[in-house]
Amino acid sequence: MSTRHRVSRRPRFATAAVLWLVAGLVPVASHADDCSSGSFPSTFALIQKAIFENHGCTSSICHGAATMGGLNLAPDVAYANLFDTDSMTVPGMHRVVPGRTDLSLLFINLAAKTLPDQYHAPVRAMPLDLPALSNDELEAMRLWINGGAPEDGVVRGTAELLNACLPPAEPIAIEPLVPPPAGVGLQLRMPPWTLEPQSEHEVCFASYYDMTDQVPAEFRGSDGTTFRFKRNEIRQDPFSHHLIVNLYNGTVAPTDPAWGTFRCRGGDRDGQTCVPTDVNFCGAGLCATDPVKSVACIGFGPQDADLGLASSGFTGTQQTAAEFDLPDGVYGELPLKGMVLWDSHAFNLTDVPGTLHAWVNFDFAPPSAQTPTARIFDSTEIFKMNVPVFQTEEVCRVHELPQNAHLFQLSSHGHQRMKRWRTFLGAFTCKGGPADGQACEPLGYDFVSPDVCAGAPCTSAIHQHVGDCDLDNSVAVNEIVASVNIALGAAAMSTCAEADSNSDGEVSVDEILKAVNAALNGTPPPTPRDPMQSLMYVSLIYNDPVNQDINPPMVFPAASADERALTFCALYDNGFTDPTKVKRKSTSPPTPLPPFLSGFGGPCKVPTGCVSGKLGAPCTGRTDAARNASCDSTEGAGDGMCDACTLTGGVTTEDEMFLLLGQYYVP
Repeated sequence: MSTRHRVSRRPRFATAAVLWLVAGLVPVASHADDCSSGSFPSTFALIQKAIFENHGCTSSICHGAATMGGLNLAPDVAYANLFDTDSMTVPGMHRVVPGRTDLSLLFINLAAKTLPDQYHAPVRAMPLDLPALSNDELEAMRLWINGGAPEDGVVRGTAELLNACLPPAEPIAIEPLVPPPAGVGLQLRMPPWTLEPQSEHEVCFASYYDMTDQVPAEFRGSDGTTFRFKRNEIRQDPFSHHLIVNLYNGTVAPTDPAWGTFRCRGGDRDGQTCVPTDVNFCGAGLCATDPVKSVACIGFGPQDADLGLASSGFTGTQQTAAEFDLPDGVYGELPLKGMVLWDSHAFNLTDVPGTLHAWVNFDFAPPSAQTPTARIFDSTEIFKMNVPVFQTEEVCRVHELPQNAHLFQLSSHGHQRMKRWRTFLGAFTCKGGPADGQACEPLGYDFVSPDVCAGAPCTSAIHQHVGDCDLDNSVAVNEIVASVNIALGAAAMSTCAEADSNSDGEVSVDEILKAVNAALNGTPPPTPRDPMQSLMYVSLIYNDPVNQDINPPMVFPAASADERALTFCALYDNGFTDPTKVKRKSTSPPTPLPPFLSGFGGPCKVPTGCVSGKLGAPCTGRTDAARNASCDSTEGAGDGMCDACTLTGGVTTEDEMFLLLGQYYVP
């Protein structure tokens, strides 16, 4: 099995972050469906012509007869030479990995020339000695790879980006994820479920697994009933919005009627009832309950399933494919057998039914891995946004990590009107004013987003670590003694984390002298953080959020909660930059949440903005007819429609969410 290199988008530093902000907030030009670039049978055929041939990649001196880098892109062999094929120039990398632009050398090489400040080619940026791909061409390539890199299918959006005509899109079946070799890891398969045409659903269903015979003794947990893993990878068909894989931790047996009826899904016995613990009965199929429409598995299964909007699962993905590598010495852990609750949210925007499959691979963790991983899934203010029609709003929240957390991954989650996500080091809050103490955006508010602080400063401060163990702004003799004992190895660092001024895990003579000086002269005042230097994460594509790996992990040893904090902010645009993209009453599906949560999302009761006639204007009136008339371009024109809604939180893609995701460990 080859080793794959990951080349991630890493907008961690200020310069790269600014480029992301500029690139992501400029409206993308629309294209007329005039077939100016021609008509093609598939997205790959279009890419072959519009990108490979039009950019000279198939010329005799490039990837034609010369087969530069061992790659021939002639039309009859190009796909076979790209799809999941080893690169000859970068050992361990594949040219195209379905669903993974971060692992696809073809995309990285092309992106490195179009967006050199965001991507770095391992050997050389492409096309060599020729103009770079346009942003639209690169985006079409990204959509094709993340859409499963099909040879024959049509990936939505690629025709518009490349000014061409393609047949109507149909659901794309991605190449299944190959299971790990025996003794190296194992695979869980999600039972398939089918979406009708032009639909969006979030469903929940359960299946049973038993991996006891697949896990060697050295990879089991301390009591022998679990297995430990160091890496997991997910791949699913490319019409999923998210997949969250939950473990049932209750006491109800798999055969209890509370689960509902189990049936074979797929295989020769498709549709037949089955007993979940008989894992071989369904043959090539899988025994599972019927998918039930449910948000976050709320109300599904036994009462002690205890799942909801704050449930992060033991793994999951917002993309077609994702991979999670744990740092050395860190492990995840699951029972050898148990019940899995699959929370799958997908939309089928084609005119034919589509069946969704998913695979989850685990690589076993070595016995040397002794520290468990922990997940960040901050849903505390998941529905915080409230964006009036044709306006923008940016909301923020402060997340506190536990002391000595080692942060190694960050991500984010929003829906289609979430245009930018930024995460900062430190607790940025309003200092004074009517919103004193509230989380705020330290780089300022864009467009017409209201300033939460109402003119007061939005700041975060770093205090100097000078041995003030109890953070009372003074250093006493006993605190100096604690610093000395840590330096001598007679006390643990946890005794006084404030003694370690440079966070290197040790206390030096210089750091003891700092404590003595603070005892004699007082503790120094805190210094303000630089917002740009504190900006550590930016993501601009809601359905392909950045999964940022932090290597080596970022350590948060401070006793002060402010210095163990992350401030995360999301910008929502409800039709300000493009009035045609405003949330509408007529196109918003009813919320699928249970009655006690029915106030979140769905169509608004009374629309407040015009979507035709006086597009972008407010509408008035006590009846629908009066409100529509108030939108007429001229009095009595009859061309007005009042349909625009305030954007609030909810669980469909017409509403919004605000979730910080990530992983860390505490040694």
